[in-house]
Amino acid sequence: MRPSVLAADVLPAAAVLALMALGILIAIAGHIAANARVVGLGLALVFLATALMVLGGFAAYEGGETDPRPSDSPFSR
Repeated sequence: MRPSVLAADVLPAAAVLALMALGILIAIAGHIAANARVVGLGLALVFLATALMVLGGFAAYEGGETDPRPSDSPFSR
């Protein structure tokens, strides 16, 4: 197993979604408190979670020869 695939298995999707939800809650709290730095921190967490989601998806399917979709899917190759 390649290290990049192993790294994708270490970070579960629930942790990324929790980070995204935390970022949204912090940004909302920043809006309520009218504090631009707290809003910026919340948005930074959302963008970080998005980047982790993209990198995790790329690492999970890097070098995969098989398509994970069922063969009867209209979108399969």
